[in-house]
Amino acid sequence: MKYGVIPFIALGLVLSLSIGIEYHCEGEEMFPTYYGSPFVFKQESLGSSMEYFYSVSGLILNVLIWSLMLLLINRPIQKYVTQTSRNWIKLSYKICLTLLLLFSSLSIGLESMMVGRGFEKNRNYWYFNLNEEAKAWGMKCKPELIFFQP
Repeated sequence: MKYGVIPFIALGLVLSLSIGIEYHCEGEEMFPTYYGSPFVFKQESLGSSMEYFYSVSGLILNVLIWSLMLLLINRPIQKYVTQTSRNWIKLSYKICLTLLLLFSSLSIGLESMMVGRGFEKNRNYWYFNLNEEAKAWGMKCKPELIFFQP
C-alpha cells in the first residue's frame, strides 16, 4: 500500500465511524450529539437531521491516529505478501485494498453532501470543546462505543 493511500483510507474510516464514540448529552437544554474516533470531530445539527458540523483539528488528529494504526497493521502483511509465492494471497491483498479504497471514496462522498455551511465558532471550525460547552449549559455527556453509525 502506498503511503498516500493510507491517509485516504484512514479518512474514509473516520468519516464512516467504523469504530467511533457517540456522546449523548443529558440535561434541561436541547444539545447536539457529538461523534469522535477517538477525538471529537463531528457535531449533529440541531436544525436538520441531515446536516453535520466538522472540526478540522479533530479530523486531522483522527486521520493521523488511524493512519498510524493502518501503517502498523499493513507493514507485516505487506512484508508477507511480497515474500510469498502464492498468487491467491497477492490477489486477496489487492482485492482488500481495492474494497477499502472504494469504501473510503463512498464514505467521503456521502459525508461531503452533509457538511454544514459556514465557519462560525463551534461549527465548521478548528475545534470543539465538548467538556467546556456541556459545563456551560449544565449538561452531562456520556460516551458510547458505536460501529458504522451516521
